[in-house]
Amino acid sequence: MYRALKRSGVTAGQKVAIFGVGGLGHLAVQIARAWGAEVIALDLDPAKLALAKDLGAVQTLNAGSADDIKALRKAGGVHVAVVTSAAKAAYDTALKCLRPDGVLSVVGLPSEPLSFPALNLVGIEARIIASSVGTRDDMRAVLQMAAEGQLRCITETRPLAEVNAVFERMRRGQISGRVVLRCCGGQHAH
Repeated sequence: MYRALKRSGVTAGQKVAIFGVGGLGHLAVQIARAWGAEVIALDLDPAKLALAKDLGAVQTLNAGSADDIKALRKAGGVHVAVVTSAAKAAYDTALKCLRPDGVLSVVGLPSEPLSFPALNLVGIEARIIASSVGTRDDMRAVLQMAAEGQLRCITETRPLAEVNAVFERMRRGQISGRVVLRCCGGQHAH
């Protein structure tokens, strides 16, 4: 997330929308906030929106609400829309929320190809960037943010035997933060 936000050019005072407040999105909210951005979190799950608020989002919106999206556009849109969700619909909605010269940051990986009408891109002179894995310098910066108390990863620990149930929860978008699978029932082998 650090690299995605850095490549998107996020700066203090900008409006940054985070689409999807899961394992990646909850970190994006904190990083953008630490950089002084006005963070707007969008998700379908009220519990994830509550988490985003706790982590510093100034506004939370239901990503599936046409009225919420219309209100965001009417307020001028966002400078950067970071999509951490794997839902193609999140990308379609994010593009609609950009202000002129806005940046659409591609992070989540939908199973189907992304496509946008050229007129929608040209009309606002939108830029699309993508981000993969950060560099060592990015990792050092993230660890420094965590050491300074600006970033914390929300985790839940489950036994390895529950891996299929965890994957099912993940597919349904029911995980806030990250799940750590442990082997040996939490016992250390000697």
